[in-house]
Amino acid sequence: MGILRTDKQHGTLTVTSVTFDHAPANVLDFEHVRELQSCLQQIRADDRTRVLIFRGSGKCFSTGVEIGEHTPEVMPELLPAFHALFDDLLGIPAITIAALHGNCLGGAAEFAFSCDRIIAEEGSVIGLPEIQLGCYPPVAIPLLVSRIGVGRATEMILGGLPQDLQSLAEVGLIDTVCATGKLDECLDREINRYTDWSPAVVGLVARRLHEESRRQWAQQIPAVESDYLENLLPHPDCSEGIEAFLDKRTAQWQKPAGLMGPEEVAL
Repeated sequence: MGILRTDKQHGTLTVTSVTFDHAPANVLDFEHVRELQSCLQQIRADDRTRVLIFRGSGKCFSTGVEIGEHTPEVMPELLPAFHALFDDLLGIPAITIAALHGNCLGGAAEFAFSCDRIIAEEGSVIGLPEIQLGCYPPVAIPLLVSRIGVGRATEMILGGLPQDLQSLAEVGLIDTVCATGKLDECLDREINRYTDWSPAVVGLVARRLHEESRRQWAQQIPAVESDYLENLLPHPDCSEGIEAFLDKRTAQWQKPAGLMGPEEVAL
């Protein structure tokens, strides 16, 4: 139980489904991040898949990266490994589709937003709650600024609350909202759009689209990752937020303090 891969033929195209299968929350801990990365690398090496679908088993897609591993000991290894997933994802010459139901939070939402297409079942809960824990979603900052602009990205990231599906559809983050229980039907309709085309040409177009994505947001991830590890992770409010969540209590933030050191003031 972990990351499951299945391959099927739809018309001319090989369609691969990757399922997060570690109930109840399909959390992406360090072990499953590495397993997912290995799966993506194998799909790329096989070079057959032209439609790649991500799903969650049980009652949700995924609640995101394991909160208990957001520590100074684990995150310097976990965060680069998680971010490597996005490079691997963009390196696959296939149409990537996130098929969402139930909770899709934090790092799982970042992963879904980075796919080419998103189909979400009514009742799905999609959000970026990291600010509640005294941290932020690194990938979401360049990704959302690129896709929906600074204003809406600010609201989503600093608001920290689940997002209305229709509003996400209006700004283009979700492509289809389907009725409860109709996710498979919607996926079939989505896949049928592409099944008459040349697999090679579909792959070439997907690769070109992903190259554009790299230029627009993915190339900024290393700088955001560095800021997260060097400035956010050592901050006491980051530790306090994680500990408070795990202890199921209200976080006690530090009194307001300036962020700027001599270098920033000089600028």
